[in-house]
Amino acid sequence: MYLQTSKYEVLSMIGQGSAHQVFKAQHNLTSQLYAIKMEKCPRSGQIENEFKVLKELDEMEGIPKIINYGMTPDNKSFLIMPLLNCNLHDVLICQELSLSQILAIGLNIIETLEKIHHKKILHLDIKPENIMLLQTIQNTSIDQLLKPGFIQIIDFGLSQSLENLKNQKNLFIGSLNFASRASHKGEYLSFKDDLESLLYVLVYLRNYKLPWSQLISTEFTNSEIKSIGEMKTSLFNKIALYDKFPQEFLKFMSHIDTLKQDEIPDYSYVKSLFITMLQTTSSSQILDQFQNYSYISSIIQAINSETIQIPVQQNLSNQFSMENQLQEDIIENDAKMICLSDMIWKYSTVKIKSILDIKY
Repeated sequence: MYLQTSKYEVLSMIGQGSAHQVFKAQHNLTSQLYAIKMEKCPRSGQIENEFKVLKELDEMEGIPKIINYGMTPDNKSFLIMPLLNCNLHDVLICQELSLSQILAIGLNIIETLEKIHHKKILHLDIKPENIMLLQTIQNTSIDQLLKPGFIQIIDFGLSQSLENLKNQKNLFIGSLNFASRASHKGEYLSFKDDLESLLYVLVYLRNYKLPWSQLISTEFTNSEIKSIGEMKTSLFNKIALYDKFPQEFLKFMSHIDTLKQDEIPDYSYVKSLFITMLQTTSSSQILDQFQNYSYISSIIQAINSETIQIPVQQNLSNQFSMENQLQEDIIENDAKMICLSDMIWKYSTVKIKSILDIKY
């Protein structure tokens, strides 16, 4: 498999899941760096699904812009997007985040999730690896962390529309560490589940671990899904999750807990809780922009970045619809539960020097 273009030089592989690989590439004319996400197997559907979702969210701040999308001659879909600096998992390995930084990250992500949810789309895989920064966080001010677009949510391969999820039961979707309690139970998922996953991310950033992390193995069995889900349920609204946060964090948790499964979260209330926490832990010049935020009044400013066109096959078969996308990391067994693992590996390579060399 290869792309019929020599405009890009592949520098390294920067990550992969069970159904895709991500390459760091450089445009030969502009020297601009990009990320190329490509299927491992022809027509697996995961990248096609991601493309459809990203088109729905096009030009939205906090969401990566599609530079190009197409299919290789051997029917493997690919996406080309801007190369972002680092994800929150990598940041935490290198440095400790302050409480103010964590709260600013949370507030920024909540605003982006509100926009995504306004489109009736759920991300369904909020975790540190899927939250990217435009630059390193060292010496980054709270105001910078709060700027729209500084924090980017990536990897919409498992995302679904709200309507599609209404007919799906007995599904575990996401990663074991950060999936919501409802996902562990195989229940219908909605807006609150993305917020619950974000809550676990923030606790992880604060504590460097989650109480159930030690229960996670590499087998992803139904028993493991059940036991971790039960632990999340038993600890929700308990001090083990909010003891290193201001009291408003418990109110954030309680709001998630009291929402009905199809109820829209009160984003203004949630953001006001984070603003209050930030006001007591730091000084910021732009907190007011979040206070009376209206999605409609602040809807999507145009991004003036140049799109690079690549002469590849662009039209895909419509055999994969949004209803049957959950292709990546699916394990089906006799227990009526479908498990979607969060196995991700990172490698680098010196063997691949051009897109023409990417072969399987």
